Amino acid sequence: MAVASLAAASLITLGSASASAKDHADFAVEFVENTTADNNEWGLPCSIDWEGYRATTKAACFFTLMLQKSMNYTDRDTYKIWGSSSPTSAMYFDWINRSPVVGAPPSPEGEYYFRRVTRVADIQKGDVFAVGEVRVGSTVTYAGHTMIITGEPTEIYPQINPRYADTRQFAVPIADSTNSSHGCNASYPDSRWSGSCTTGVMAGGAGTGYIRIYTYASTGMLLGFTWSVTSSTSSYYSPTARPYRIGRLWKLPEPESTDLPPPPP
Repeated sequence: MAVASLAAASLITLGSASASAKDHADFAVEFVENTTADNNEWGLPCSIDWEGYRATTKAACFFTLMLQKSMNYTDRDTYKIWGSSSPTSAMYFDWINRSPVVGAPPSPEGEYYFRRVTRVADIQKGDVFAVGEVRVGSTVTYAGHTMIITGEPTEIYPQINPRYADTRQFAVPIADSTNSSHGCNASYPDSRWSGSCTTGVMAGGAGTGYIRIYTYASTGMLLGFTWSVTSSTSSYYSPTARPYRIGRLWKLPEPESTDLPPPPP
């Protein structure tokens, strides 16, 4: 993969004037709030029609499309940044994992345009939650998942099962595209679920929901997570069973302009 250096690229931050006033998290929530079940499908090929709020998406490409919308990126821009026009969740996990921690100096190996978040206190709206690929031998048993964090974490107290000594629990609001509901909980709902928790149904596609992350009680450093904020005896994924990283987008390159005039003769 070609990785651009900071010195070689024209860089902007997400809050600069050349980017959209909305970020990728804002556009994710906007889409979810304006689409309908008939217009919102889980699957491939990944595409989105913003005029009609119609889309077919899966996890990683949903994030990619929201980022393209907020940054005025094309597939070509995405390819120039990461070497793929539609990165997978495993790719996003790997790039975040290789990136410096928030506040650390740039890595000498190159720039992946992320900064890694390791403490719950540092999680912000717009951060990317990427779950890595899981293998047993040469067999991929889980392909990974990508979620956009849409707000600040909220501590869960009293804690709910599964509970572990010397840990704290936090509910994290997210937007993603999945066919597996993030639980059924009136306090932490999934927008794709309708009906009661016992007889309701899940409509796959883009939506909003909540996950639960665990931290060390003393340091706030991230531990494992659960797919939802629902009491359970066995829903916890340890950092080794299902590894994840949280990344903050960092100094993304300018989009390649498509309407610049030619140079003078």
